[in-house]
Formats: sequence, structure tokens, C-alpha cells
Amino acid sequence: MTRRYGIFTGGIDIPDEKQATLDEPIAPAWEAEVLRVPLAPCGGQAAEPVVEPGQDVQAGQRLAEAGPGGVDIFAPLAGTVRAVAPVTTAVGRQLLRMPAVELVDLSGPREIPTGPETFDWSSAQPEELRRRLDESQLTTLRRRPQPLGRWVRRAAKAGCEVLVVNAMESQPYVTADHRLLVEYGEEVMRGLAILARAIGAKRCVLAVDRRRTGDYDHLLAPAEHFEVEHVALPHKYPIGSDPILLKVLTRREVPCGGGPLDIGAAVIEPAGCLAAYFWVARKVRLNGRVVTISGEHVTRPANLFVPFGVDARSLLHSARPPYIMGGPMIGTLCEGDAVIGPATNVLLAIDPTPTGSPSQCIRCGWCRDHCPTRLNVAVLNDLYELARVESAELLGVLSCMECGVCSYVCPARLPLTRRMGELKHAIRRLRPGPAARDESLAHPHPETT
Repeated sequence: MTRRYGIFTGGIDIPDEKQATLDEPIAPAWEAEVLRVPLAPCGGQAAEPVVEPGQDVQAGQRLAEAGPGGVDIFAPLAGTVRAVAPVTTAVGRQLLRMPAVELVDLSGPREIPTGPETFDWSSAQPEELRRRLDESQLTTLRRRPQPLGRWVRRAAKAGCEVLVVNAMESQPYVTADHRLLVEYGEEVMRGLAILARAIGAKRCVLAVDRRRTGDYDHLLAPAEHFEVEHVALPHKYPIGSDPILLKVLTRREVPCGGGPLDIGAAVIEPAGCLAAYFWVARKVRLNGRVVTISGEHVTRPANLFVPFGVDARSLLHSARPPYIMGGPMIGTLCEGDAVIGPATNVLLAIDPTPTGSPSQCIRCGWCRDHCPTRLNVAVLNDLYELARVESAELLGVLSCMECGVCSYVCPARLPLTRRMGELKHAIRRLRPGPAARDESLAHPHPETT
């Protein structure tokens, strides 16, 4: 049986809304006519194209070479290069405009590949595994992607003792990781074991929603074999955020403005484990990810394996915009030409919540009571309106996870989450040094898992 842990202070209970896709098997994405493959999936400097318009490319062929800190870009499918054109994709809470290689006349398999292992990873030395992950040019598949090899080396250098697979999916509608565990659970476990060996982590934890434990019985044997703790946690948003999840699992608190590595822990998503396993054990690069397609205006809810570069309109068919990339709590409104990248695990066609004009704060205290990091959001909102950035830093705004809870409960309809994010951005811009360090080490948003 899975171990059961307690709950955390704050947070909210929100509707599940997963019924439409919870039992939908992963299927290949319906065919798109064009792929616009983003060249800066981690949000940094774009990779430099190495292909020309009119050139035919094969699936897995290199399209662009990145500079330091980036990843090379590969063709998800075979096709013909039409152009290098700008495209929009989600990174963090933003839609970023970046160049992309446009492919047409697409062909080739679109499903998750199968095949035997070609490398004995279980007896490989950690440095050999790290080298292979460097060569993979993969990214993590979280809300804020970063090069997977770089992430592993940082965790190893930090002496990470705990490696957690975050499969909580505490946002409504999202079922992509659930279906990965149901259909590719053993491969995910093997990928976790590979990453743990490369990092040197002594403890591995798979955290799942306790309402789904009956679907994961087949994972108990591989969990025992690879010495993975299989933990069932209660449904309460935002338990899927890294700081909250780690506090529940390890009883350690991520420091203000810090990240999991500061407490000797690392968090990865099931999709990242699967990608690591396919590359290290099978030498197969996954140039796509599983995405949940759902919402009240979607006629065909599904969990699809989507090649990077497919646009939202192709996946949602006749559903009218606007669309939401990233879930209803922390997602971003987008138009139909926005494309799927490593950071997108769900695409929704739902009506955004009507907010109307915000009114004056009524000091109800709901934002403070429900904040999972126990921030006095009302006072921080005052400091935002007064542009007192330094005071906001002293009150700990850098601990904000931008989970959306404060905006969700605010009766005055104030855009509190956005304002907290702007305060954090202002602090990092004004404070070169620890506060302005690489945001990949700061709190990732929930789900990007």
C-alpha cells in the first residue's frame, strides 16, 4: 500500500473536472499541416537554425544549435523546411514570442515509440549517465523548462538527497501525468532510477493523488524493485507546487526566494522521467509530450502525444478562442496560433471567469487565510499600489508561488496573483545577486509537471 501523509495549512478545495479525460488512453495527436518548432523552449536565447528553407529533414534531425545554457532543437517529424518565422509559446506564466522553424509536408509516426533497451544503465557510473543526459539536449517538462542535463548536474553538485516525482496534478482538468503512470508507469520508474543514479539521490519518492491509487497498483512491484517510496497525498490545491509538496514529504521549508535544491531535494515530473529513460536506455529522443485537451467547448476531450510545434487551433478544432495553456489556475490565455512546447501539459477551451472591474480591498483576510505560504497578501497588495518594492521583499513576497489562490478567493476581484508576480520581478530586477539568480532555481509553478 502507498504511504499516506498529512495536509498543509492554507490552500483551497477546487472542483476536479477530470472526468472527461481521466480514462482516455494516450493517443497520437490528430494531424496538423504545419509544425512551428520553437527555438527557445527554455525562454532564453534562441538556438541558431542550421537548416535552410526548402530543405527536407528527417524526424530527429537537428534543426538549430543552441549557445551556452540552451538546448539544440530537433525535428519532431519528417518534413520540409518552409521558413524561420516568429511563434508564441508558453514559458512560465507568460506567452513568449520567439523564432521557430516551420515544417510542412509532414510524415512519420506520431505516437510514443516502442523498442528494447540498448544500454545497460543500471551498471553505468553516475558520470556516464550525466554525460548521456547532457548529450540528449532534452529539457525538463515543467512550467519553467531548463536543460535536463544541466538540471541533473546542478542537483548532483548540490548534494541532493531526495528526488521526488510530482504526479499530483492538483489543477482541474489535467490528466496527462495520470495517463503516463497508468500506461507507461514502469518506464517512468526506470527513468526515475536513472535520474536518481545520475544525481546520487539516496531517497526516491513518487507522489500521487490518493484518489487514484487503485489505478497505480501495477507500480508497486517496480517501486519496490527500484526502492521508490509510493506516497498517496490528499487532494487540496496547490499541493502540487514544489515547496508545499516538499514540506509535506520532508518537513523541510524551502527558504524565501530559494528552490528545492536549497533543502537537498529535487523535483521532476513523470514526463521528464519518461524522456530520460527513452534517451538513456533506448537512444530515442521524445520530441513531444502528452497534453490533456479538455474544456466545456471541446467536442473531443483527449490525452494526446503532441509533437512540439503543433498549434492550439489544430488540437482544439472547432472550439472557439480564447484558449488557456497551462490549466485554469496558473495558465495563460492564448490565441489559436500559439504552439505546444515543453512547458504545456494541458490546453483548455473554457470561458475565462468573468471578473468585472476590481473594487477596493475590503480586508476580509481570505487571501491571507488561504495562502499556502502564509503571506499577508492584503498588505503586499497595498505595497504594490504604493510601489514599495523593498518593503514587499522584507515581507517575504519572494516566497509567493503564484498559485492563483489569492485571486481565486478575492471578493474584490483584485488581480492579486499577477501583482505578486510583478513585485517579485521588480525585486529580481533591482537586486543583482541571490535575488536575481536563475529563475529555474526559484519556485517553479505548480504542475509542469
